[in-house]
Amino acid sequence: MRWNTHVAAIAVIATMTVLVSGCTSSTEGSAEATKVALLLPENQTARWEQRDKPAFEAELAKACPTCELLYFNAGGDAAKQLSQVESALTEGADLLVITPVDSTASAPMVALADAQKVPVVSYGRVINDGGADFAVRFDNVEQGRVGARALVDKLAADGVKGGNVVMINGDARDSVVGLMKQGARAALQSGYTIAAEFDTPDWSAENAQRQMQQSITKLGLDGIVGVYVANDGMAAGVIAALKGVGADPIPPVTGLDAQLDAVQRIVAGDQYASVFLDIEEQARITAKIASAMVRGEAVPAALQNGTTDDGSHKVPSFLQVPVPVTVTDIQKVLIDSGYLKVEEICTSEYKAACDKAGLRQP
Repeated sequence: MRWNTHVAAIAVIATMTVLVSGCTSSTEGSAEATKVALLLPENQTARWEQRDKPAFEAELAKACPTCELLYFNAGGDAAKQLSQVESALTEGADLLVITPVDSTASAPMVALADAQKVPVVSYGRVINDGGADFAVRFDNVEQGRVGARALVDKLAADGVKGGNVVMINGDARDSVVGLMKQGARAALQSGYTIAAEFDTPDWSAENAQRQMQQSITKLGLDGIVGVYVANDGMAAGVIAALKGVGADPIPPVTGLDAQLDAVQRIVAGDQYASVFLDIEEQARITAKIASAMVRGEAVPAALQNGTTDDGSHKVPSFLQVPVPVTVTDIQKVLIDSGYLKVEEICTSEYKAACDKAGLRQP
């Protein structure tokens, strides 16, 4: 693996640094810190700035106190992200953690790092054909299956044994989208028809709202039994479109990420389900892996449980399992775990619904 070359180089550099610093007087200063670069893809989805970055930064500070974090957000621009990789390497990054904007065009970022013998961890999304040194991600096929299965189970429980489903996917540039479609379609193949389907540029709520409006125009409100949506931000747009035409009740709508506003919509009955991805834990695990790699250590066995096929390489990986969340799961999955607090969810607007759901702080 290319990582072995990288870690060997890093180990040599670390040894040289110790020798040099041992010969350096206090007036000349200490050796430069090891630098880890975190490159996130966009800021349309709340998770990246609100959960991923803070959790990664805090865990890296614990796992590698001598490490310095270099942080970049590409704002959904793949060309900008490539430029940010160049900047990170120019600033002396010793390891890159990258969530690519465009998985299909992200291999050049690894090539740049490879030329400088800097290891790369792909985070949350696959870097297609890039040969990253390690990958940390959720089981993306299972993400789609879990979300669609929640919808199918709800329809079956309501006695709806067939009908038209609208499918709102994420941005086609994102490697997870095709895998999520695979899982979702498998779950929906039980009497339901995917009558309208969209890939949604930038995972945008506004784009999803327009797509849902088109679906309503095409199928009629009464011709839609449910909506599979690939994340919570887009679910907000879908629900806005349904409310805009007076849907009452709103057909079951799924999401993903268990964002706070989505959990509030689930409590209120506007959104049926989300899929919980313990994003903060994923960020912490990635920071631990990055810390080990940048110090030239083996990744702990407990943090390796699979591989990722990036199209041309089998990348050693840590895979997490997604968890479905409906109103009956919020207490156990989100509150008892400490992921969300009751006071965050149960603002004055949602207090009555929270009381009905029996939500309480443990």
